[in-house]
Amino acid sequence: MYNLSNINSFSANVDEIFHLIETSKKILIVTHENPEGDAISSAMSMGMFLKSLDKEIYLYDKDPIPLNLRFLPWSKDFSQKFPAEPIDLLIVVDCGELQRIGDGYENLLSINRIINIDHHFTNNNFGHANLVIPDASSTGEVLFYLFAAYGAKENKIEYKIGDELPCKIEERQKVLSKINKDIAICLYASILTDTGSFRYASATKNAFYIASVLNQYDINPAKIAEEIYETKPQEQYRLLAKSLATLELVQDGKIASMIGSKQMLNEVFENNENQQKGMALFENFVNYPRSINGVEIAIFFKEASFNEYRLSFRAKSYANVAKVAEKYGGGGHKFAAGCKVSGDLNNIKKDIYEYCREVL
Repeated sequence: MYNLSNINSFSANVDEIFHLIETSKKILIVTHENPEGDAISSAMSMGMFLKSLDKEIYLYDKDPIPLNLRFLPWSKDFSQKFPAEPIDLLIVVDCGELQRIGDGYENLLSINRIINIDHHFTNNNFGHANLVIPDASSTGEVLFYLFAAYGAKENKIEYKIGDELPCKIEERQKVLSKINKDIAICLYASILTDTGSFRYASATKNAFYIASVLNQYDINPAKIAEEIYETKPQEQYRLLAKSLATLELVQDGKIASMIGSKQMLNEVFENNENQQKGMALFENFVNYPRSINGVEIAIFFKEASFNEYRLSFRAKSYANVAKVAEKYGGGGHKFAAGCKVSGDLNNIKKDIYEYCREVL
């Protein structure tokens, strides 16, 4: 493994996480609304890990799983309703703050034991036990460390987060004993999607190293990539054509934006139910303006409801777009962030462009 910041502070957090898990039976796992690859894959892998410990697991997300992620193990086990029975422990993955779970998150505040596992540096450490590693490529990477630490603990092997995996094959297998093929598939999908197929700055040496370890489980990376990137519905391309028509470049081509509107969904889908599902098809449209030569900051304005917009930001090499998102109560990473904004779109764009100029 390679250096992780504040590595010595993780051990106590991990011990507390293991204690909370071991003293709980009914466990609810949630992630943020409008989930993407890292969020969904992390929730699934955590669920499978806990199932191996004989825990009763509930998976929740406010929104449906995107079509291109439904090939993953446990994709049918997610519910869009909170469980009716009392919950012993809440585990929140890939979510910088509880509010990002979405409408109804208040229902979870009565759960008196919360574990928070994430990699966003804007995470507000809302859990009773927190494992937040901003240097990690993804929450999937954080979970790899956690599962390895549990395997080492269970088999009484000296190992802590950030250590190299043991050289001896027998010890190495014991450290990795809590990871099976299905978990490996999910962890790999987490890293793959949050590093932009290993193209972004988040594709660190650790990310490549862990991906190589996971590949030893015969996960078929080519098949995973095909499912995620090459199974898009026709409607997504019709939406893309309409969204590309809104492309706008400002600040001498350093800032580029696109829009995804309700009107576009109305034109592509015939009924309201499909329009709601179609909202997820705007996922990753922000990468199109980002890919333009000379663009440093890309913004995607997605209309959620009348005068309500969800904004996605991407930066290419130096701009800290998290600072822009934070002005509206959002957050994320230096090069990838998001927020919600209310108001007239033209006024929103004017203000957002100005804030983006400040971080160029």
